[in-house]
Amino acid sequence: MKKKSPKLFYSVPEVISFFTAIFITGLLISEKFTSDMYIAWLCLALGIIALSFYTKSPESRTISLLVATLFVSMFYGAVRYIPKTDFSDLMLLDNSSGILMGRYTGVAKLNRNKATYTFDQLTYKTNDQNIEIPLAINCRYTTNREKLYPYQYYTMTGKLKIIEFDKKPVFEVASFTNIEPRFTSFISISKLIQEKIIHGLTSVLKKEHAAIAIGFILGDTSQIANKKIFVETGLSHLLAISGQHIMILILLLASILHWFKIPPISRTLLVSIFLTLYATITVGSPSVWRALIMYVSLATAMHLESFSSPIRPISISAFLMLLYDPSLIRNSAFILSFTAVISIIFFRKPLEFLISKLRFPSVLTRYFAVTFSANLGIMPMVAYLFGTVSLSALIVNPLILWSFTFILPISFFISFLSLISIPLGILLSPGLAILLDLLTACLEYFQSMPGLYFYVGNINPIMVTAIYALFFMGVHLFNKWQIIKFKANNEKKAELADIPIRKLPQNEEIKIHIDNKSKTMPRFLEKDYKPGKLQDKPEIQSPFRNQDIVGAINEILNKLKKIPIDDSYKTNDIIPANSLTIEARRLYQRLFSLNSHTIKKEPKRLLQAHIYMLAIVGYELLQRVSTIMNPPLSPNELSIDVRVDNRHLTVAILADSIMNSYLSERVSDKAMKEILKEGRLLFLRALEQLNRILSDESFNQCVSEHIILREKMIKWCYKFICRDSMIKIRK
Repeated sequence: MKKKSPKLFYSVPEVISFFTAIFITGLLISEKFTSDMYIAWLCLALGIIALSFYTKSPESRTISLLVATLFVSMFYGAVRYIPKTDFSDLMLLDNSSGILMGRYTGVAKLNRNKATYTFDQLTYKTNDQNIEIPLAINCRYTTNREKLYPYQYYTMTGKLKIIEFDKKPVFEVASFTNIEPRFTSFISISKLIQEKIIHGLTSVLKKEHAAIAIGFILGDTSQIANKKIFVETGLSHLLAISGQHIMILILLLASILHWFKIPPISRTLLVSIFLTLYATITVGSPSVWRALIMYVSLATAMHLESFSSPIRPISISAFLMLLYDPSLIRNSAFILSFTAVISIIFFRKPLEFLISKLRFPSVLTRYFAVTFSANLGIMPMVAYLFGTVSLSALIVNPLILWSFTFILPISFFISFLSLISIPLGILLSPGLAILLDLLTACLEYFQSMPGLYFYVGNINPIMVTAIYALFFMGVHLFNKWQIIKFKANNEKKAELADIPIRKLPQNEEIKIHIDNKSKTMPRFLEKDYKPGKLQDKPEIQSPFRNQDIVGAINEILNKLKKIPIDDSYKTNDIIPANSLTIEARRLYQRLFSLNSHTIKKEPKRLLQAHIYMLAIVGYELLQRVSTIMNPPLSPNELSIDVRVDNRHLTVAILADSIMNSYLSERVSDKAMKEILKEGRLLFLRALEQLNRILSDESFNQCVSEHIILREKMIKWCYKFICRDSMIKIRK
């Protein structure tokens, strides 16, 4: 019998992602049944959970719980189910007069003689009856144009008309009356902010420029004359507040708060509060809340040092949003937002590999790969949902999207400055006007090109599923080829270096044992490293160059619990903590909480402390080195050839790359040159000690050497910081 070859890798399924997939499946199934089935789904779920306690096999118990989860989601979907509109019942309200109360969505069509506004979340009062209408309605107002604000609630008196079956009804408005619903004070504040932003932009910009800027900031497209140009060129997502807006704002706010030296946790809280406020004052879409929840999830994971796959925050976002409103599962904005993000995660690498063959700079290669993957990923879904295909989106988005990163912040600054003083806002308005004119001219040019936008009609969902299956099959084959190539290159390098490598099956766990009894590492790893004396061997072989070693260190660090900071240890006796960067300051306190007693009590903490020490050096180098080097470091010099998800280990590896870039030869200041030479020798000594920690050396001796070296390294950091400050003052 033919022996099966070992698998290339062993992947553990994401529990949260798997649970979210089952939850979505349950919601979709529940739509096929009537809402009164919720009792049956609940009984089935409870029955299966009860049976799982009597199941002896772990596999059977797992399957039982998964099936129970499916029925629980079906129960939830049935309870929260909103039935589709029965137009036969709605026809009874045709030509009836009454009062309509609803929320303005921000979608409007303005003509000379009439204005049409779209409202949802509607309640219709007629003949002393309150009727909830579970769909959007176009409200037509012919007497005058009203200045309505997105996401605000209004009441209207008039007549309801059913013009066409299965289409939006029309409400002929006689008069508008604004109302104040729940959370009155909050709604009033959001309305006031909207008014100020609109007033500021319209005061300093031309009408057509102000309309586009308001659409970009608030998602209010009612004042844009030619919205069709954005739809046909594939840039309509810029007019709907989306994850891209949130990303730009996160980078902008984080940079400003970092400049003011706000600590990381406080910075995250302030950004989250601002983004929540921003989401409530705009014509919010599911993509806004998706991006906000993803940001909070990632920030929380980072601060808790809990490292996860990129698909997990997406799953958390989808689950929380569907838990709040299961009807979002049919919302096109919800579907396209998550499709775009998932496409970037899975399709970016293969596209980046293909684009790199064109010899673009690495920054442009990554930029094109991200934009292409997002547009290519949503194209089949757009064709299915709307029956249209915009090939120009593949061209326009990469060419024009970068300008949006300037247009959005400038629009915010203009609206903010114009609130203080109109002349201040006018200072920036010419630059924004030029950018908007260039953007409009480019869109008009691509819109005029024939064959780039066309209708495909109703597409079979099976065909769309087949297209995505082909996409993911291609990604799977690419990843498989990359793994084979990576292993072949490693084996080739080992042969050239005459280093024996043991071939392990991928499901065999790599471990480094550091404890009081056994302080050894696997033989096949030990043979790779032969620590030498610093004076005899100035080039120490770095353990950060080996994927197996880094993977083992990464695994140990991620399994160790977070260190409680011991404030009783006076770290200020070594250097002032305030001299360090914000990122390094907290790590500095944790490092000195790991004293010799703590390390000997829990020996694996020695490895953690050593990585913390190297990471502090890395944070300081990354913060300051660009201002003293000529030429400055390029992104290629800071590349990481090994896979790692622990951020402190990542920074330590980057510090190794910087130290190996011969800093002293690229610095003009003589005193700084000497400091950097001293730092490189200390760093090489630290790498040599790391080799000793990983190999069979005396544990107590390693602890003593680490304590001595850590103080020398921190004092060197302070010397480096002081000299860097003097250079900046001199400039």
